[in-house]
Amino acid sequence: MTEIKLEDAPAGVRAYHDKGVAALERGNLEYAMDMFAAALEIEPRLSRVRGLLRSVEMKAVKAHPPGKLATAKAMSGLMRISALLKKDPPRALETAEKLLRVDPTRPRFIKAHREAALAAEMPEVAIQTLEIVKDNQPPNLAVLEPLAELYLATENFEGEYECRDAIVKLKPTNANAQKELKDAAARLTMGKAGWRKAERFRDVARKSDQPLDELEQARAKVEAEPNNPTHLEALADAHARRREFAKAIETLEKRAEIGGAPDPRIERKILAAKEQLISFEMAEAQDADDRERVAQLRRKLGETRIENAARQVERYPNDLQLKFEYGKMLFDQGDLTNAIAQLQQARRNPQRRVRALLLMAKAFEKKGQLDIARDQLETALEGLETMDETKKEVLYELGALLQILGDADGAARLLKEIYSVDIGYRDVATRVENGSSA
Repeated sequence: MTEIKLEDAPAGVRAYHDKGVAALERGNLEYAMDMFAAALEIEPRLSRVRGLLRSVEMKAVKAHPPGKLATAKAMSGLMRISALLKKDPPRALETAEKLLRVDPTRPRFIKAHREAALAAEMPEVAIQTLEIVKDNQPPNLAVLEPLAELYLATENFEGEYECRDAIVKLKPTNANAQKELKDAAARLTMGKAGWRKAERFRDVARKSDQPLDELEQARAKVEAEPNNPTHLEALADAHARRREFAKAIETLEKRAEIGGAPDPRIERKILAAKEQLISFEMAEAQDADDRERVAQLRRKLGETRIENAARQVERYPNDLQLKFEYGKMLFDQGDLTNAIAQLQQARRNPQRRVRALLLMAKAFEKKGQLDIARDQLETALEGLETMDETKKEVLYELGALLQILGDADGAARLLKEIYSVDIGYRDVATRVENGSSA
């Protein structure tokens, strides 16, 4: 698996990452995990984002261990993964990710995730997950042993030796563990070059003077198995990294035709590639200082994003996350009535409830319906116990609105709640100390 940097990822991924980081800073672990997972659905090779997701999952399970019912429900995913390992490895990995969301420390879930990652030809994903689990738990053979094998397979001899050493400490009388530790020490001493020579490692690969590049490899696999969804997706990704977005879209559309039922993840990748194509054309126009063309493409990009969101909402009417994203886009475009309609449905999602109510309040305020805006903010405030960034925002917006409505005492009470814990929040100090809107 070739690691992808955040700046090279498809359009939309950066926004999910940034939202996840902001939520993490506020202590909103569930929302942070949602955002990181959404980014990985579009581009699974973002090691940085996956590392953040694993770390948040570990933090969340320590704070709130999963109940027996949640774990029992997740167990059904093990059977789905087993069925998907050969047929559709990326989908198997996606299912395994959901298991780790429930409990990233459960050995059976970790094993299923490792098998899915290897089937999807993403050993780095398996290694990264095992490393994070290892660093957040007492020494555990269920983690150390497979991690040592993966380090060996990827020629990380230092990592392998550390794992083998920890294994021997857990079972000091085991002769096989002692032998593996000695072998690991020998490999570490010889280094990669010496080990390759000693073991005749990768003989077939060395016979080729000019190994195929990523795109050629992907094309060769598709030619051999034209209906293999994994190979088609890999070819599309290779095209995208070469900025051949039109070819990436064409290949992803072929991938979408396989398997019968629509695949939301593939559809999101198609939409992201279309946005990337426009963004790339816009960058070229900017380089050529063609301002008229830039303006046209900027409008086209905005329209495309709205159209894509509308299409997704129509295709998946029960996906409240999509409704929230579509409602936010409509709000940003100034289509307040339709934005409110989407957000009213999106607030049924517990993880989007407060943000949806906040946007609705702002939309009603822009429409001049201040009493309704106040109702939305008061509803959003219900249940917000911790004074985090979300509660500060709701209190601020409601306090500012009450000042407009002439309720100075009510506004002061709300704004002083923020003032007492974060005097530097926005202009709350000026509002409180002056006793009026500034």
